[in-house]
Amino acid sequence: MALLLSNTLAWFYVFHDHLLDALLRTPGVGLFYIGVGKMLFYSFAVVSGLLGSLISERVERRKFLWFWIAFEFLTMVSLTIFQGLEFSLLSSALLGVSFGLGFPTCQAFLTESTTFEERGRVAAVVVFISFVMLILIFLLMPELGTMGLVLTCAFLIGTSFLALLIDPCRREEGPIKPWLSVITSKGFAYYAVPWLIFQLANGIALFVRIPSGFSSVATLGSAFAFIGAIFAALISGFLADNVGRKQPIWIGLVMLGASYAFFGLATTPLSYLVYLAVEGFAWSLITVSYMVTVLGDLSSGFGSKERFYALGGIFIPLLTYTIFSLVQEWSKFTLPASTLSSILSIVVLASVVPVLRAPETLPEAKARARKMRDYIEKVGKLVQEFRKPK
Repeated sequence: MALLLSNTLAWFYVFHDHLLDALLRTPGVGLFYIGVGKMLFYSFAVVSGLLGSLISERVERRKFLWFWIAFEFLTMVSLTIFQGLEFSLLSSALLGVSFGLGFPTCQAFLTESTTFEERGRVAAVVVFISFVMLILIFLLMPELGTMGLVLTCAFLIGTSFLALLIDPCRREEGPIKPWLSVITSKGFAYYAVPWLIFQLANGIALFVRIPSGFSSVATLGSAFAFIGAIFAALISGFLADNVGRKQPIWIGLVMLGASYAFFGLATTPLSYLVYLAVEGFAWSLITVSYMVTVLGDLSSGFGSKERFYALGGIFIPLLTYTIFSLVQEWSKFTLPASTLSSILSIVVLASVVPVLRAPETLPEAKARARKMRDYIEKVGKLVQEFRKPK
């Protein structure tokens, strides 16, 4: 199941970061239609995520995932056949549906396939694999071109069928939690508030004017951000399973707030690279612990896990990004980093407070049992070493 989620995250990031712009920014297409295409992609992803979470509760999970992956694959492949503004807008909407429809179910299945004690590490592996694939794809991007990237995304989607061939994809039964109960539950609200603030800060960051002298290191900066995210994913998973879910989240928020403050003082390309590396590290700490692990913990015991992921994993981040990106795309309004850095730092650091007050979702008994098992394993190894003949 980690393969399915990793592939989905990878193709979504490629499309979000590069392909969507490449398909829409064709000769003769104005800013208005580019904004419309982006709005269609993200808004349809949000709506289909909410609808998909409801549909998946009423049909057999394996059949639903087969349909979802097949729809993703056919929609992506169609980009190599049909061209033109009208089709680009239509495909933007269809690919939004392709992502959102089954993503909450994919995450819910991963949660049901893991225990509390290993959920953080599994989430870390998923993010780790995703970013390794992204680094390889972006290294090959100059040779692949736009259509090559489309075929690469189609290949990633196609290999996701393997996950369904080796796993029965059974659904864990449990009571269905109403939407209002999910939103108003204490644990969800405490974690959703800092997650929302984190997304608002990401949206505000779109209006930061990057100094012209830094554009030469933009590609290298993305590599720094990816590398930082890879290492942070592993660290976040370890901390989440051994110390608690809250620690990597508030550490990531503090680091992100400090990186924004540093960015306002950045005066050289080297300092800009440091900022991007720290930002990628902080982003991964937060995402691994919250987007898969915490939401999985909060939804455990319910048959409505998809609703938690639809709200926390799709609705909050994508709706926020859609609003800010459209305003920036159409207005082209920017401000110097020195002007926005203080605002961003204050906003992000303020989100640490609800995290500190949030309930720890890793049960204390589970944490103690894990520590005891680790201790027993170490003692057992020492005894074996002692018994070895000298």
